Amino acid sequence: MDTRKKLNVLSLEDSVYDYEMIREQLTDAGFALDMSRVEKEHEFTESLRSHVPDMILADFKLPGFDVFSALQISNEICPDVPFICVSGLIGEETAIELLKLGAEDYVIKDRIGRLPLAIQRALDDAAGKRSRRQAEAALRESEQNYKTLADSGLTLVWASGMDKLFNYFNRVWLEFTGRTVEQEMGMGWTESVHPDDLPGCWAVYTGAFDRLEKFSMEFRLRRYDNEYRWMQNDGCPRYSSQGECIGYIGHCLDITHLKQSELILSGQNEELQKLNAEKDKYFSIIAHDLRGPFNAFLGFTRMMEEELSTFTLDELQKIASSMRKSATMLFQLLENLLEWSRLQRGLGSFTPEAFLVKDVIAPGIELLHDVAEKKRIRIVLDIPEMLGVTADAPMFESLMRNLVFNAIKFTPKEGVITIRARSVPGNAVEISVRDTGIGMSQNILDKLFSLNEHILRKGTDGEPSTGLGLLLCKDFVERHGGKIWADSVPGKGSEFHFTLAGNTKAAETPALEKAVALTESTSPDKKLKILIAEDDETSEMLITLAVRTFSNEVLVAHNGLEALEACRSHSDIDLIMMDVKMPEMDGYEATRRIRQFNKNVVIIAQTAFGLTGDSENAKAAGCSDYISKPLNIALLKDMIHKYCLLGRV
Repeated sequence: MDTRKKLNVLSLEDSVYDYEMIREQLTDAGFALDMSRVEKEHEFTESLRSHVPDMILADFKLPGFDVFSALQISNEICPDVPFICVSGLIGEETAIELLKLGAEDYVIKDRIGRLPLAIQRALDDAAGKRSRRQAEAALRESEQNYKTLADSGLTLVWASGMDKLFNYFNRVWLEFTGRTVEQEMGMGWTESVHPDDLPGCWAVYTGAFDRLEKFSMEFRLRRYDNEYRWMQNDGCPRYSSQGECIGYIGHCLDITHLKQSELILSGQNEELQKLNAEKDKYFSIIAHDLRGPFNAFLGFTRMMEEELSTFTLDELQKIASSMRKSATMLFQLLENLLEWSRLQRGLGSFTPEAFLVKDVIAPGIELLHDVAEKKRIRIVLDIPEMLGVTADAPMFESLMRNLVFNAIKFTPKEGVITIRARSVPGNAVEISVRDTGIGMSQNILDKLFSLNEHILRKGTDGEPSTGLGLLLCKDFVERHGGKIWADSVPGKGSEFHFTLAGNTKAAETPALEKAVALTESTSPDKKLKILIAEDDETSEMLITLAVRTFSNEVLVAHNGLEALEACRSHSDIDLIMMDVKMPEMDGYEATRRIRQFNKNVVIIAQTAFGLTGDSENAKAAGCSDYISKPLNIALLKDMIHKYCLLGRV
């Protein structure tokens, strides 16, 4: 017996004789005792609460309560203290019930000699239980520390069993995927792996598992926002304390930025190749398609400047017509280049809205009627009045303008261009532009929408062709979730088709109110005092000529400060044509200052940049409306008539 430490024993016994007998028996057995006796329930309870003993010895029958009540109190206050029933004869069923409820043993008083052995065994068992509890507590603490560590970083941690099924995911993993642990368990995690990566990912994992080897691999895992991110997944076998493999443990780290850097540096990714192809396309257009028309344009202007007096009126008319055609082609090309550049840099807005097809197509292609009339080409519209789509209106206008302009280019004189629109299955609308032009071979059709192909084919009047307009059309249609294609027969014409989402409840798109066409012969009764704020001499001259029908006096300012002073000096100015980009003070700032003392004057902003947001910026500064350069004279006249002659809206 261990006698180095006193054994603190609490005896629940109503017989002093039996208590002394027990004490003597334990002392004779070599126990150093610190023993006390209680016999009532409240004494027993108070004693346990004031001082927890090493051992409880309890008689079966006590004044006012029994051993079962005592055992219950002991389990509640000090469940780790061994409890032995020391009593007279008790039935076997009673003894079994005591053991079930938590008693360590029972000793019959007639056989008190076995009490020391029962006590020692109970003490040993209690010590073993304490050790196991301490080990379990240490394990729980270790597991909690591991869980805290696993959940506190940026690494996605997982574990699997010998069945190869995953059975643990840390908080970082669950937050990354946005899924519950129940969804990920087993094979559920594979639902977030990119379909192209899953076969290889699973092969690497199971192959290493079968060989009990470490592994490292890369795959794409879908994040909570549905974006796939590149992961580096490292795993290794995990073993029990007995050295037995119990599964695998691993971690994933987001390496998307590293993959992107690798792709950019290696020059192998598709996006980099696309950018290089676009750069080559730009250079090709600038070098070839811009230079040719400019050569003719500059040549004609030089001849007119040096030899104007030698030309007949008919020759001058032909030169002017040729220059206008070249300028129109150049402007269309520059518009496409700017639009393409905005899209690639993410500057273009995309705001789908519901509108009626005919209401947007008709005004949009009106700008091309002059070009068509030069070749005596008739444009026919076959569009139901109430057919609606959902699309970005400016993109739709540019799309139609490019397709119709392309049809005009490759249709000979006296040709016909037909624009049709119809509903098709799937709540879609199919729009087509058909011409009676020169058509295309299958080889050209195959290259139409490829950025890497440059089709060098001139129009029927020698117009240059870059293919950039069709690339824009393809981009616009695909941004709307539609598709575009072409049919053609050489010598018989071509037909371009595209689809957009239909909208049966499309509201009519508000359009600029059209005034009666004003010409020299239909001059309005009211004449306007107009201020032209423009730093470019050529633009100033063009605007002056354009507004002469409406004006009785034209003032000129070459910067924002001059415009501001002119308005202070002339309070009767009716209209200001305000260039946005001017030296010393720009048009927006000049407008804001003018509005401080003149709320009524009509101010029309104009710019050559045509960037997304210019219209909103102009309205925010206080402008009445906005028009882009080069000026559409017909549109400008409509604006003047709308704001100055019909009244402001």
